[in-house]
Amino acid sequence: MTATTTSRGVTFLRPTTDEKHEQANIQELVGHLGGRVYVLGTRRAQYCGLCGGRTTDQGTRQTEGLGDLAIYLPPSPRQVRANPDAPWTFLWVECKGKGGTLTPEQVAFRYFNQRAGVVSLVGGFDAVREWLTLGGWVR
Repeated sequence: MTATTTSRGVTFLRPTTDEKHEQANIQELVGHLGGRVYVLGTRRAQYCGLCGGRTTDQGTRQTEGLGDLAIYLPPSPRQVRANPDAPWTFLWVECKGKGGTLTPEQVAFRYFNQRAGVVSLVGGFDAVREWLTLGGWVR
C-alpha cells in the first residue's frame, strides 16, 4: 500500500497494483485461452455531456456489488479428455489490486454466487491464473 494525498489534503492508502492493469491482464489471458470477457465496470464521465462542466457524479448506474468481469471459458483440456462435450465454464471476477477490500455489497454478491454454484473470484491476475491452473486451463 502506498499513501496518497488528494488535492484537498486527504491522505489514504492506495493499493500498489492498479485494478485497471490487473483487469487488462486477465482479459488478455482469457482471450489467449479462447474465452470471452464482458467488462461491467465503466470509466466514469469526467465532464457533463450537456454543459461541458466538470461532473461531481461518479456513479456507474450499475447494481452495487456486481462483479467487474463476467468470463466464459471453453472447456479445459482436462475437461475435454474426461468429456468431449464438456460445457463452457462461467465465472465472475471482482478485480482488486493488492490490499483492496470488498464492500458489503460485493460480499453479498459473492455469497449468492457461491450458493448458486457460480465461481466468484476476488483478486487480480495472480488469483485468476491460480484458479485457471487448478482447473487445467494453464500450466
